[in-house]
Amino acid sequence: MKIIEIMNKKVIIIGATSGIGKALAEQYASADYIVGITGRRIELLDQLALSMPQKKFHIKEMDVADISSSRKGLAQLVQEMGGMDIIIINAGVGFPKPNFEKELQTIDINVRGFMSIAQWSYAFFSENGGGKIVGISSVAAVRSSPYAPEYHASKAFVASYLEGLRMRSIKRNNKIEVIEIRPGFVDTAMTKSNKGMFWIATPQKAAKQIIEAINRNIPVAYVTKRYWFLAQFLKLVPDWLIAKLM
Repeated sequence: MKIIEIMNKKVIIIGATSGIGKALAEQYASADYIVGITGRRIELLDQLALSMPQKKFHIKEMDVADISSSRKGLAQLVQEMGGMDIIIINAGVGFPKPNFEKELQTIDINVRGFMSIAQWSYAFFSENGGGKIVGISSVAAVRSSPYAPEYHASKAFVASYLEGLRMRSIKRNNKIEVIEIRPGFVDTAMTKSNKGMFWIATPQKAAKQIIEAINRNIPVAYVTKRYWFLAQFLKLVPDWLIAKLM
């Protein structure tokens, strides 16, 4: 059984230089999609394309914190690809010991950068008969933490914004599927400094489950799936106990 439907053939992955984004790009390319990949480190995008020379990649250097440039770059990428059926907004940052500047950077990328890409994509799909917007948030969207409240808040914004776009599509019959992915711990560069991680997934396993959720149009999907149970527990736990456990 193929894990990727063939009805949609053009996918753009925002933030594909490493980790989940890279694994998604590899799996979609292996299924013969036309794949657009973006990121700040263009040399890593070039390496990805060179590793699969028989596949079709379109590359665009992009820093989502630079809103004007990233929206213009996305428009150019869509034009180069001759359209877009799915966009996966994966770009994001998190810092283990954030100072004020790092907190601002988190908001610039995870909130302002995310929203600018999602808003552009919604407008594009509404004018072109529909499509799929996929946002990578986190289990961190469920509750905050005493260590990185700005990161948790940024992921909660992603969750709420996508929910609103989903409602808008239903209300206006725009035929846009809006999907939120909430990963738990994935073995990526961003999680290397985390202590006490459990249920750790490889980027490849996470990407496979994300693609399955996209195929099934699941509004909110936890990756790996067992994190759904943790999320339900977190919703019930009082603040004092979360502070003590963390």
